[in-house]
Amino acid sequence: MTDEQRATPSLLLALTPVVLTLLILGTQIFYFGVFEPHIPLAIGIALTSFVGTYLGLTWEEVRAGIFKVIHVALPSVSVLIVVGMIIGIWIASGTVPTIIYYGLKTLSPQIFLAAGMVICAVVSVSLGTSWGSVGTVGLALMGIGEGFDIPMYWTAGAVVSGAFFGDKVSPLSDTTNLAPAVTGTDVFSHIKNMMATTIPAMVLAFLIYLGVGFFVIDAQSVSFAKIAGITSALEDNFTVTGWALLPALVVMGLALKKIPPFLRYLQERLWEELSPCLCKVRVCKPFSIMQITDMPFKPILLK
Repeated sequence: MTDEQRATPSLLLALTPVVLTLLILGTQIFYFGVFEPHIPLAIGIALTSFVGTYLGLTWEEVRAGIFKVIHVALPSVSVLIVVGMIIGIWIASGTVPTIIYYGLKTLSPQIFLAAGMVICAVVSVSLGTSWGSVGTVGLALMGIGEGFDIPMYWTAGAVVSGAFFGDKVSPLSDTTNLAPAVTGTDVFSHIKNMMATTIPAMVLAFLIYLGVGFFVIDAQSVSFAKIAGITSALEDNFTVTGWALLPALVVMGLALKKIPPFLRYLQERLWEELSPCLCKVRVCKPFSIMQITDMPFKPILLK
């Protein structure tokens, strides 16, 4: 029996550890009410190792396979870790408040949802991450939508639609690179094959949000006094200036130069640490964006 024959399971055997892991995870979540997936995933790894041993693999071969998968997935994990820092930095440096301020000044309620979706798509294509787009520009758009009295679920849907579209078609996206890396194809063939379903979905979503803006959202009910209060509070508690947009421009510029995402975000992290010292400007007071907009995003409070 060759190594290839020995290491090839049947479909039922290959699905067994996956199904058992999902059953254990479902029991833990829905029966015990514990939402941490670590124990079920560890059990799933053990079950997969038993299947490999049953097929005749040695422990060294099983371990090598585990480390190979970890090596392939680590770039995506590292980007998610750095994105968490980027979100906080964009708030503290005034980037998100500045986007909210100018968005409230320039966008109208009728086109806001469609324009917000396109903006998130463009940013996501440039950054190569849907999480980074949702946590930065998406957060700012949520603030603008709150100012226009647009229901939060409509704004969140537009943000997520644009961000996920951009993430799927961006050659800089880690998940878009992860899929062809695992399946053994190239990233551009992978993107081309997704266009048949991705483009129609994006166009349909754009038309829906455009229709909602003109026929569902009541522009007459928009409280311009509330918008004025939000913009005034932003001016009082943050330095609203075009210079605050530099972090976003730096990330997009590095993306256009095809700098790898993890290195790109670390370079931006360094830039944002140095820029207040170089400019000698205090860009933010100890204030929370959520105190301005009254949005229920308590985990993102800027103390």
